[in-house]
Amino acid sequence: MAPAASHCVKPDDTVPLMLWRARPDMSCEHTSRAWLEFTGYSAEQAKGDGWSRVVHVEDLARWLDSCVRAFDAREPFEIEYRMRRHDGEYRWVLDRAAPQFSREGAASGLFLGFVGICIDIDERKHAEEALARSLERERKLRISTEQSSRAKDGFLASVVAELQSPAQAIATWSAHLREQLPQGSEAGAALEAIVRNARTQSRIVANLLELARGSAGQEPEGRSLDAPLLGGVRALVVEDDAEARELLLKVLRVAGAEARAVKNSAEALRALDEWRPDIMLSDMGMRGDDAYVLIRAVRALPAERGGCLRAAALTGESEPQMASRAVAAGYDAGLAKPVEPVALLATVARLVQPARV
Repeated sequence: MAPAASHCVKPDDTVPLMLWRARPDMSCEHTSRAWLEFTGYSAEQAKGDGWSRVVHVEDLARWLDSCVRAFDAREPFEIEYRMRRHDGEYRWVLDRAAPQFSREGAASGLFLGFVGICIDIDERKHAEEALARSLERERKLRISTEQSSRAKDGFLASVVAELQSPAQAIATWSAHLREQLPQGSEAGAALEAIVRNARTQSRIVANLLELARGSAGQEPEGRSLDAPLLGGVRALVVEDDAEARELLLKVLRVAGAEARAVKNSAEALRALDEWRPDIMLSDMGMRGDDAYVLIRAVRALPAERGGCLRAAALTGESEPQMASRAVAAGYDAGLAKPVEPVALLATVARLVQPARV
């Protein structure tokens, strides 16, 4: 607490405290022996504005502002600042002061100035600063650890997600093939084992994905493993070869997709406008047509008319660079022909159902 407002008090040189008294104009009138010994000043050097010369230059404006406001208001004040010791070292001090009045008191008495005490708090101040630095390091380390943990969990979630669609695609396509074989056949039994193990793998992957998403702060997906892989998905196939077109439609429909097919780019653009599919699968080698022009036309459409449609390019196996060129042109992925059913279903699921995978 600051010294209480009082009548005129003269600093006592017999006590080992750094005391001072200032006039109403803020000029130093008297300093105790302890104050003089600390600063190395003589009594004459401290008088007037001499006492301000021991205040650190970086703290001087703040010290002066506190003094001016307190003297104007004639109210007690306290301030921490660095004061130069006789050996040139600056040490933190706590300066507490209170106004002085004549015997009539603050209400009607004459304002006589301030009396104050300086307390060396350098060790405490450095301890506080060390603690603050330690807490800041701890805070930064905690943030770094949390960011690293989130990045790891996010990476785990993405890796597990990449496994989910292929596992479900294997189960879907194997189940379809099993249904085409006579009951009791050796091939049917083999496919039954594949289906059973694929579904087990799907459940394991789904559990891992839910755990990974929970660690990464994401909501669990919650989709049933028995639900069709592409249930509710509208898929448009753009393919001029009838046999390839029918195979693609069959694979997509087996997985639960609502699939349609067209023979060229013009029909594809009309279908986009009339049907609004979720994904387009386009052959890159259609005779007399250009699938690059098609994707550029699609991407030029506004979003509400299909401009953001997900699209996969079906490229020739002998042209591995075509997939890269197709993606650069605007397709989201490339698949080499002849297309493997599992790879096709996994790619479509990944593109149109990012929230699931």
